[in-house]
Amino acid sequence: MRQNKGNSITEILKLIAPGTPIRDGLENILKARTGALLLITDNTELIKDVVDRRFRYR
Repeated sequence: MRQNKGNSITEILKLIAPGTPIRDGLENILKARTGALLLITDNTELIKDVVDRRFRYR
């Protein structure tokens, strides 16, 4: 996750607090015991590459 001037640890923790979509998703992954690849980025090209199974090392 990129560190912007406005991003503090408190703001980041708010994203994974109980009741948030990210936290709900993480809890579902843990309950399923299947594992997951979590990709949190604002780089849409990277997301497209991963979805298309074209992992590139940059």
